[in-house]
Amino acid sequence: MYARLSIAAVFSMAALAACGTPPPAPVPLAAPTTTTTADVPGADPVAWFEAYCGPMGVSAIASRQLQGVAAAGMAAAKESVVRWTTLAAASHRQIADGVEKLGPLGSDVQSMHERLVKQLRKDAEGFDRVTARLKALEANDVFLERYQQAVAVEMGNAGEQATALFKQIAGTPTYAETFRTNKVCADWQATARAK
Repeated sequence: MYARLSIAAVFSMAALAACGTPPPAPVPLAAPTTTTTADVPGADPVAWFEAYCGPMGVSAIASRQLQGVAAAGMAAAKESVVRWTTLAAASHRQIADGVEKLGPLGSDVQSMHERLVKQLRKDAEGFDRVTARLKALEANDVFLERYQQAVAVEMGNAGEQATALFKQIAGTPTYAETFRTNKVCADWQATARAK
């Protein structure tokens, strides 16, 4: 019966069009209802964690390369440390840009996500200041001590704040399994633990 009605409707519209009478305006269909709620994850969790863990892994590898750098002489130590702080600043900016572009994983972590992005940018600026201070230092036998002082003054516990925020997000039950099974994040953590 429905098939006959729809065929009849098509023929009657064709007949009206042939007579020069404009066909009636089509009845707008109701917009499909969405099943998305504020609690459904916004960003793809795999992409979000990889945007964070990938650059952190690069920074962890660079940090490991600083071990024993003093044995190569202070000029080499200074070069290595400046390279690392420059890379750390770039990594933190890359993470902030990446996770900000992806957006929060969901409304349950939106506030933490926004604070994390802000903290990562603040950390990047701190690493920039450390780099500038290190470049101005002489590569002598107190260089590494001055490096530690510069980090303490310019960074404080900033790195710890970003780490704590990330751990809160990664530990949220909705996302914990995705984080735990993410290979990029597992590689980063293994590198960081191997220090």
